[in-house]
Amino acid sequence: MTTGFIIAVVITFVIIIGSTIWVTNKAYSRKPEQIDPIPSNEMAQKELDQ
Repeated sequence: MTTGFIIAVVITFVIIIGSTIWVTNKAYSRKPEQIDPIPSNEMAQKELDQ
């Protein structure tokens, strides 16, 4: 194996690993979509009374 080939393989792995980390960080840094809050006990009781 020549030195150029080894350097090319190392650069390829660095690009693949770096892009994986970048995409993962972008995905986890997104704000999650707002989920409807759980109704309080008062609201649930009113629905049961009706």
